[in-house]
Amino acid sequence: MPMILGSLSAAVPLLARDSTDFRPACLVFGCGLLAFSVLVLPYRMFTLAPAGIVLLTAASCTRPEPGRLPLLIGTLVSATTLGFAGWDIGTTWTAPWSQ
Repeated sequence: MPMILGSLSAAVPLLARDSTDFRPACLVFGCGLLAFSVLVLPYRMFTLAPAGIVLLTAASCTRPEPGRLPLLIGTLVSATTLGFAGWDIGTTWTAPWSQ
């Protein structure tokens, strides 16, 4: 249930009518998802953290001149998420043989 609520809350900023509403919605829900992902990290729900970071990156893209920072953050988030997923899958698949 927390995973479904986290995933659905990532789509809430898309309901904003214009950019003046979109940026604060991205900031609020992005920070909320990051805080929530820290709380549920022991339950291996780290996939909510990239959604929060992507929302914060989207908020920075709505600035007049975003620069290269959003691209750098997006690349870093993608690489980190793939690393965490690989680590999680590796430990899950090798757990039966490690006993």
